[in-house]
Amino acid sequence: MEKKAREKQLINKLILLGGVFGYSQIADIILVFSGFKPAAMVELSRFRDSKLSLKSFSKKVEDLEKIMTLLSLEYKLHINYPKDKKEITSYSYVARDQRTLKKLVSAHNETSQKKRRLVVGKLLGYPKIAVGGFATGKVIEVGELPPEVLRLEELKFLRFRLSKNWKNELRYVRLMRDEIKNIAPALYQKIKE
Repeated sequence: MEKKAREKQLINKLILLGGVFGYSQIADIILVFSGFKPAAMVELSRFRDSKLSLKSFSKKVEDLEKIMTLLSLEYKLHINYPKDKKEITSYSYVARDQRTLKKLVSAHNETSQKKRRLVVGKLLGYPKIAVGGFATGKVIEVGELPPEVLRLEELKFLRFRLSKNWKNELRYVRLMRDEIKNIAPALYQKIKE
């Protein structure tokens, strides 16, 4: 099978897993695959009240691992199970290469919160100003945006905290949205809904 056709098939299989892991999580993995982002942190959680059996959930995790391997992505998975909504989430890491994966895992273990946020944000490919704002606590809540901005489709694709420079950061979100729309139109529709 031609490489592009095989990749498209694998991306479609990833999208099907969005119902289990969340479409935004799958979008992050696809953005790493496309090269838009160097890495991603995703949550793989099965809550106690989940309708999915542990066996079914474990099978979906295996499917995810197989797909990421076939897409030549590097990953380190951590499964949150059983998980209560109050529990702290342990994240799984996905990267385009082993070096970036190691940097992300190492950065996440950094004891200085500011340094951790700066390095992790950079590795996740977020805008530099947004990363700096998050690291220093200078962020704005989405609800503080003007009413006309709150209606924008882009906000459904937002995956980081906005800084006072939110207008420029929304340009990045538009690029991210367009990348998803181009690579995985079905996923774009799911997130947009």
